[in-house]
Amino acid sequence: MVLAYVLAAPSAASASAQHPAQPRPVKARIQLGRCDKQVTYNLPAQRFDETARAIAHATGCFIRYTDQSLVNVPVQAVRGRLTRRQALRVALRGTSLRVVRETPNLMEVMRIPAR
Repeated sequence: MVLAYVLAAPSAASASAQHPAQPRPVKARIQLGRCDKQVTYNLPAQRFDETARAIAHATGCFIRYTDQSLVNVPVQAVRGRLTRRQALRVALRGTSLRVVRETPNLMEVMRIPAR
């Protein structure tokens, strides 16, 4: 196995010297969707449900949470031009809430207990 690698290495090097490598486009890890469009935010620090509603409002980017106790959790202010994903993460900073699932058009939030 090692011998095969040593024999193959010089020919690969000479091939790259004859034909310089062309940059290849990087494939996205997840498909972009409605949660990736930028919006300008000026949201105050408020309850999670109010912030989630404002971020997702009329966009098709759904923010799902099944635990109704999350509605009263205070979250951070969100200001600036951000994608909806970025805005939600800014709002959740410093809380016990985390994004636990993402698709192009959905983000799911749960409370993560402190360790």
